[in-house]
Amino acid sequence: MKPFDPHKKSQELRRFKPTRKPAGVFSIALAFCDSALLALAFFLAVSPFVLQPGINITLPRSEFSGGARFDSMVLSITRGGWFYFNNQRLKEADLPAALERASRERPAAPLIIEADERVFHGEVVKAWNAALSAGVSEVSVATSISAAEEDAP
Repeated sequence: MKPFDPHKKSQELRRFKPTRKPAGVFSIALAFCDSALLALAFFLAVSPFVLQPGINITLPRSEFSGGARFDSMVLSITRGGWFYFNNQRLKEADLPAALERASRERPAAPLIIEADERVFHGEVVKAWNAALSAGVSEVSVATSISAAEEDAP
């Protein structure tokens, strides 16, 4: 009869034999892809709610619209008669100097005037004249496109 060795039995119990293979790099990369896609979905869902703070403009509706270039400068005119340009609130007297500075920095960039539908026409014309006297080559007025009515079949 063999003598009882308590160490041998404990060694057999301590030896771990895994039944599955380790997950490896693929599952780690898959977890990172899942989290990246989740973050992308979050930013896509939240991005329409990102607005310029403090500027509330309701654009007039139009059936025709030209479209704007990506590098356009934007001048916003609110109901209260405030002018916003380059994320700064300007007085009417400061507007020509700001437009002239911007037209020197970006001479080929067009200017889009976003005026609230309740703003007097004279305010828009003042901004238009200030832009042309500052040397802006192309000026246009932004509108909101009205939804096209569908023909019933």
